[in-house]
Amino acid sequence: MSHIAIFFLCAIILLVIGVPVATTLGLASILFIILEGIPTTTVIQRLFAGVDVVALMCIPFFILAGDLMAKGGIAKRLVRVANLVVGDITGGLAYVTIIVCALFAAMTGSAMACCVTIGAIMLPYMLEAGYNREFATAVFASGAVLGPVIPPSTSMIIYAVNTGTAISSLYLLGIPAGILIAVGLAVVCYVVSKKHGYKGLSKAASLGLPEGSRLGAKRVALTILGAIPALGSPVIILGSMFAGICTPTEASVLAVIYSFLIGMFVYREMKFKDIPQILFKSARATGKVMYIVAAASLFGWVISYARVPQLVMDVLLGISGNPSVLMFIMMVVLLVMGCFMEATPIMLITIPIFLPVVKAVGIDPLHFGICMAVAVCVGFVTPPFGTVIFTGMEVSKVTMQGLSKRLIPFILVMIGLLFLIAFVPQLTMFILG
Repeated sequence: MSHIAIFFLCAIILLVIGVPVATTLGLASILFIILEGIPTTTVIQRLFAGVDVVALMCIPFFILAGDLMAKGGIAKRLVRVANLVVGDITGGLAYVTIIVCALFAAMTGSAMACCVTIGAIMLPYMLEAGYNREFATAVFASGAVLGPVIPPSTSMIIYAVNTGTAISSLYLLGIPAGILIAVGLAVVCYVVSKKHGYKGLSKAASLGLPEGSRLGAKRVALTILGAIPALGSPVIILGSMFAGICTPTEASVLAVIYSFLIGMFVYREMKFKDIPQILFKSARATGKVMYIVAAASLFGWVISYARVPQLVMDVLLGISGNPSVLMFIMMVVLLVMGCFMEATPIMLITIPIFLPVVKAVGIDPLHFGICMAVAVCVGFVTPPFGTVIFTGMEVSKVTMQGLSKRLIPFILVMIGLLFLIAFVPQLTMFILG
């Protein structure tokens, strides 16, 4: 058996028995290097080279900014304003959840943070309004997928770093892609809510007033004004980058400072005693991401050394030279992998394999990048190992079976929109002019 076959067999066995993905990638790569007689110092060199990238510096800051926003009361203000817009209509609470997930996504870029924060706020409202618990969970879990699609996005940073594409351009493409997915999720919410008679929350109740109370112009204005600081973060992050004022890393630092000031001194829902816990949580999440990035860098070096990308390219081009057919095959592969793995390792494993194919058939790397980001993010809510599924189960105390059943229409819509974006590039690429 060849060394590369042993390498892949080892990786598959380790994944099947439940070894963490990063450890699996690292151990399989080390085994290959030993079998090939390559100097073991290569392991250390490639691990450090994988994380020694300036563009990756923004990841810990965006993670920290998201944790500060979750603790600082920003999400609650967004809910109040969204409910003023939607009001007491069929599926109103579900729409509010999707809208707030989209807004929160533009601040944190994290599906997990979005699921926990928005789920904890919206679930009691939806249950009180008579929503099915599993459906309510499916709404905020699927809405959380918008986190890594709408910028800032860790997935897009990973792609840009590994392909040499511009992060700011990928971020621009994420805006129309995120809006399309949000609209698709809202359509599902409407159909289900219409069937079961799910309503919205009255505007008075969302502001803590007795049912039937009249909302004066002053109270509405104060509610909107109170949410303006909450909306400042996406303006800072996206506006400063697109205006050319800041790099993504500099914008992420600004987001941290702004989130801290708003949560601590404007909304006053965050205390100094909360800071150590927030920093620890962010550091742990950052360490996990960087561990995966380092191990996947070594894995990527091994498959490049073994000429796996060239072999895959030859196989795919042997199937068809049509860009649409190859795009379809690559998206299916990403969706299947998303059922079993997290987004970051999927991208780090497949980018060096797929990128030569993308370039060979003339697919725009930026277009492929947004398609890839959407595809791997669908995996967050795809059974059996979608990480947001487990997060939603923890928030709502529902079963995997019950939640998965309610997620099916949302997943199907997201997959349909993924292929629409893939085969009609103008839906997203128009924003680049």
